[in-house]
Amino acid sequence: MGVVLQIEYSRSLLSLRQSILEPLGSKVISVLGFSNALDLSLLRYPIGVIVIGHGASWIDRQELISHFREALPGVPIVALLRKSDLGFDSADYNCPGDNPPLWIRTVTRALAGEREHTLMRAQ
Repeated sequence: MGVVLQIEYSRSLLSLRQSILEPLGSKVISVLGFSNALDLSLLRYPIGVIVIGHGASWIDRQELISHFREALPGVPIVALLRKSDLGFDSADYNCPGDNPPLWIRTVTRALAGEREHTLMRAQ
């Protein structure tokens, strides 16, 4: 199982999401903010999934997705969405950021290698 890389934009959500992701059994690397995520040296980590939080602008999140697509081809990307977001075509998974049970299942599926380009809705 690879490392979960999560990028978040508020300290409180960064800490909260880290505590939610850790019980999945993978090491979690948490990065605060857009610039820190771009500066991260990824070569030393076996990244299994990337989770991009919903706190930044749509354009910044799209740029991060593009960056990670190039830097880590083949690694699934989970984009957490605001209620007003339509989703990202280049993400493997789009999931509402305000539904932790759903995005935890989505991250678990991505770590297990279940690849599916889809917009996940609350069930």
